[in-house]
Amino acid sequence: MTSSGWHHLSFLGRLSPSARDAVLRLGLPKTVQRDEPLMRQGEPGTAVYVLVDGRVAVTRVVENGALSLLGIRHRGDLVGEMAVIDDGVRTATVTALDRSVVSVIPASSFLTCLKEHPEAMLALSAMTGDRLTLANIYRADAAAYAVEVRLARALLYQARRSLDREHGRLVVKLRQKQLAMLIGAQEGTVQKALRGSALRDLVLCGRGRVLLLDVPGLARLAEMEPPPELCP
Repeated sequence: MTSSGWHHLSFLGRLSPSARDAVLRLGLPKTVQRDEPLMRQGEPGTAVYVLVDGRVAVTRVVENGALSLLGIRHRGDLVGEMAVIDDGVRTATVTALDRSVVSVIPASSFLTCLKEHPEAMLALSAMTGDRLTLANIYRADAAAYAVEVRLARALLYQARRSLDREHGRLVVKLRQKQLAMLIGAQEGTVQKALRGSALRDLVLCGRGRVLLLDVPGLARLAEMEPPPELCP
């Protein structure tokens, strides 16, 4: 988290105060209720959205009709930029996971901002690179690790990005179906793994959330170094 209050990996968190203010001045606020689509796959890209508060899920229906979860976007993130930059259509549907507030920026205004503020262009490039890296990590994890390990890794990836806490514990606010889609597993397999011996003492599952009881233990299972921002 930066001193500005925005996560350092978010689009807004990468910007200086002046560039951040310039971006936010371009948009109009809009409130999106939980489970409400912000944009739909196939629509024209007429605006970008800065997530001022809340979270959204990015999903895509692939050629065989299956639904794929491409990622979770958090407070400070930018969504909808690819269709605007490419002057094309939306390649995914974006749906609110919580009651969220976005700043809606017209495509022409956003493109002008990128030209006038090279810092915003650099932040966009870094954000895009991070998303590609994480997508590749999930893909590599799916090929290399058992489900329990992939779950542990995914929970740490998500906790590092959100830093949400409940009762003093880090919490990942995703349903088991969403976790299954993230790691490329069946929902029943994920349910079984979360109740199994490998994860039983490391996490506590609730409705639509997973509480992280033992971050160092989860990192050992994940074969990762504990992310420093997750450790006291």
